[in-house]
Amino acid sequence: MMRMKGAVLLLFYVNFEEVFMKFFKAIAKPFTVFNPDRSALYAFVLGAASVLGFAPFNISPAMLATLMGLFFLWQKAETSFEAMRIGLWFGLGMFGLGTSWLFSSMYFYSGMNIVSSALATFIFVLFLSLYLLVAGLIVSKLKQSNPDRKWVDLAIMMPLVWVLMEWIRGSWFTGFPFLLAGNTHLDTWLDGYAPVFGVLGVSWAIATSAGLFVLLLKSRLWLPISAAFACVWLLGAGLKQITWVHPEGKPVKVALLQGNIPQDKKWLASEFMPSMKVYVEQTKQNMDADVIVWPETAIPAYYDLVQEGVLKSFIRDAQLLEKDILLGVIARTNDHEKYYNALVNARDSQEFYYKKHLVPFSEYFPFANFFKALSLLFNIPFSEFSEGDVVNKPMKLGGQMAGVTICYEIAFGDEMAKTVAKTRYLITVSNDAWFAHTFEPAQQVQDVQMRALELGREIARSTNTGYTMIVGVDGLIKAKIPAYKAGVLKGDVQPYVGETFFAKWKLLPIQLLMGVGLMFVLGARFYKSRKKAVSAE
Repeated sequence: MMRMKGAVLLLFYVNFEEVFMKFFKAIAKPFTVFNPDRSALYAFVLGAASVLGFAPFNISPAMLATLMGLFFLWQKAETSFEAMRIGLWFGLGMFGLGTSWLFSSMYFYSGMNIVSSALATFIFVLFLSLYLLVAGLIVSKLKQSNPDRKWVDLAIMMPLVWVLMEWIRGSWFTGFPFLLAGNTHLDTWLDGYAPVFGVLGVSWAIATSAGLFVLLLKSRLWLPISAAFACVWLLGAGLKQITWVHPEGKPVKVALLQGNIPQDKKWLASEFMPSMKVYVEQTKQNMDADVIVWPETAIPAYYDLVQEGVLKSFIRDAQLLEKDILLGVIARTNDHEKYYNALVNARDSQEFYYKKHLVPFSEYFPFANFFKALSLLFNIPFSEFSEGDVVNKPMKLGGQMAGVTICYEIAFGDEMAKTVAKTRYLITVSNDAWFAHTFEPAQQVQDVQMRALELGREIARSTNTGYTMIVGVDGLIKAKIPAYKAGVLKGDVQPYVGETFFAKWKLLPIQLLMGVGLMFVLGARFYKSRKKAVSAE
């Protein structure tokens, strides 16, 4: 009897262990995507190396070369899971290094400890990397099984999937259009696509070039592939020759202030008056300018308080002299329920521009409910900024209509395009002291250059610590002053009229390109499946 009970117990244990192991493997399988094989490690290195294409490195071929590597790995992937893992690890390398400045902002300036800063940064990087995981899944499902049709994968499908994911990443969940491949090829033949298709069009040209290059290395059809590669680049060069907009009216004389107030001192009560003294003195010395621009949140206090307090006489003088002085302030509603990162013209203190797109982990926290649940474990401060309603609001400054944006919003070209026809030039302000001595300030310079090129408007940019500059409609920097030094950039901003193709049609052309291209890919797969079915009959 005892032996029988023992046998039953042993059998139960064996069955339970087998069932448990199957259950555990089923639960754990999705997480094995984090277990890197050789291809995943290659993808991680390639992703990290792609950051060399962006500022401050500006090695344009790096983006082209790393996309070649990614497409080659995707082409070799035998399963959907492998392709997904390759995409994920490429993203971890790219965003882990490329957005490492988020950690700096949280740890040094947001009051978070090192563990919670690292955790929040990793979660955000992982979230961004999931877009490339999905890209890997799509690539694996659309790949052609016929070796003679590999050109469809490399020259059409993979480049379009890459651009599709950039578009989705820049649009969904409030959008994060940083580290877009197109920014790496400013001042090259390929930036001719920007006024037509926007930055995503430049990304498409880079990705298509990468796919064609891989195809060139794997195929003997050198002549047609080389011709296609040349066409992509020559078309970009040809588009650069088109004049989309033209100057109208006399230049606007601007004075762009750079106070260089350290972020760790900016919000201290003891530093408020010294900071105001810096900006007021810079303003008084440049009253001959048509427009004077203070940086983002240059006044670290509620505007309704300083308007009737320490800056009352300054604002009154600006109104008496009818001088356009654009102030970076914090505004709040009358009931004090909402707070905004804002701009206001001291000449007319009733007209505000409220920042719409807030910076993650410095002005708001993504996954807020999740972080609030962990707030007892991690000392995470929460910002209370609210979102505005529109990007690139037109304001009359210096006798001309200017579109104004704050910081991170300069990355949203399609939203800025909605109002650009009403403007003659653009002004953007920023406080990159949050990310001092990291990649972010230089990366944002590329965004400013790309917007000028896309929208056909000169841009004046005032920042707290740099880079303060003026950018021409060709995307090139006309004038700038050194970063991390107090100073004033005085210069002329030329008003322009007319619209680029992108400013008029926004994302529609690139969306049509993606739609037609992906329909062609699906058609090729359907044709192959249909042909197999007919052969079987």
